Amino acid sequence: MGSAHLEGHLGTGGLVLTALALNAPLAMMAGYIPFEIGLGLGAATPLVLVLVMALMLVFAVGVLAMARHMNQPGAFYTYITAGLGRSAGLGAGMCALIGYILLAGGSYVFTGILIQKLVAAYLPGTRLDWWVGALGMWVLVTAISLFNIDVSTKVLGVFLCVEVAIVMLWNLRVFLDGGPEGRGLDVTAQLGTGSVGMAFLFSVASLAGFESLQVFRTETRDPLRTIPRASYLTVALLAAFYALSSWAYLVAFGTDAAIASAADPAGGFTASLARYAGKTVADLAVVIMVTSALASLLAMQNISARYVFALGRDGVLPSWLGKVNDRFHAPTRAAGAIGTILGAFTLVVTALRIDPVLTYLATSGLGLWTLITLMGGTALSVVTFFRRNTGLEPSVWKALVAPGFAVLGFAYVITQATLNKNVMMGGDATLATISIGLVVVTFLGGLVYARWMRARRHDVWLRIGNQD
Repeated sequence: MGSAHLEGHLGTGGLVLTALALNAPLAMMAGYIPFEIGLGLGAATPLVLVLVMALMLVFAVGVLAMARHMNQPGAFYTYITAGLGRSAGLGAGMCALIGYILLAGGSYVFTGILIQKLVAAYLPGTRLDWWVGALGMWVLVTAISLFNIDVSTKVLGVFLCVEVAIVMLWNLRVFLDGGPEGRGLDVTAQLGTGSVGMAFLFSVASLAGFESLQVFRTETRDPLRTIPRASYLTVALLAAFYALSSWAYLVAFGTDAAIASAADPAGGFTASLARYAGKTVADLAVVIMVTSALASLLAMQNISARYVFALGRDGVLPSWLGKVNDRFHAPTRAAGAIGTILGAFTLVVTALRIDPVLTYLATSGLGLWTLITLMGGTALSVVTFFRRNTGLEPSVWKALVAPGFAVLGFAYVITQATLNKNVMMGGDATLATISIGLVVVTFLGGLVYARWMRARRHDVWLRIGNQD
């Protein structure tokens, strides 16, 4: 092991499937979309999603323009290194790794809860602790993540197609029925009654994922063409899917009832599936929510493993983590390390008897805050990269205007995410403040570690971000 290189045959379809699976569309419909409607702008939600699509597209314009001029583009770690320097890049890489681990850890807890409820509903009298289902899912996902990325793509594709088909069937039946108040929407009805910031926050979360595709660069066919195509397609498809589905959600419930449904999002959505698409589809959806979580977890572990691989390859983490498996041409050691961390996380939560619901809310909220902040840092990095390398990109739109708009947009979303941190992380403002503080400390720790390497291990310092 060690002489091989990462290999894969990902095309546009495989990359899009990976990014879409990260979002877990069915779980989003049972979670984020009701929260966005209930805590945000109600009937204006489809419009907000379209506006956030514009933000994500201008973000993509700058990021993809920058990627063409980089030696090893690889998401937040290498983008921020190239634009803001090695110290900031290493801090960002550490935070990105922590962010994905938090999201995956919370998702395992959530999946365990889903499996627990599924067993209770369909096997009356059977008691299954949440951690049993979580660890069972962990074994399956971690095993798949050890192999070549093409294996993961096949698994993602099957589950994603089924869950999208369920939501689209529900959309169709809702629009044919017309709901209790009709198909029309007054997008101004709730203006001033909800939080614009929360609406934008959940919208960014529901459209994220494309920015991670660069970590699969060496496992992709013709990455200079394929990755940009997949990135734009991912944003457009997600925005269209969620805008249409949020409109259907509002029609299905009626605006006021849809807003009230945020108190029990999963239960409300499942009941609506039964009403409009039939009990069989609703029952299938409950099962598919578990496989949706599997697909999302697989995407998160694959991305996290490639961050560990990159940091190991550059010498920041132990070099054995940056080795490629000779047989699978995959970062098997890095994937195993991530799997071990996530398994240990689940065991710790179980052993300490920490409330699983609060664990899910806190870890997913903090992970989301971390990734949105890194998006803002990446947008700023694009601007500084092209300012420092004048003439490298002849298009002012790609080099300055588009990433400049992205910086402003993300600055607003990050501010709102910070102001509403208690809502994001389960309602405890003190815990939320401490949690954000720990992410900031992680970033600062990366800065200090980078400065130490500059003084003591200059060869490793030069390899940070792998840009030379």
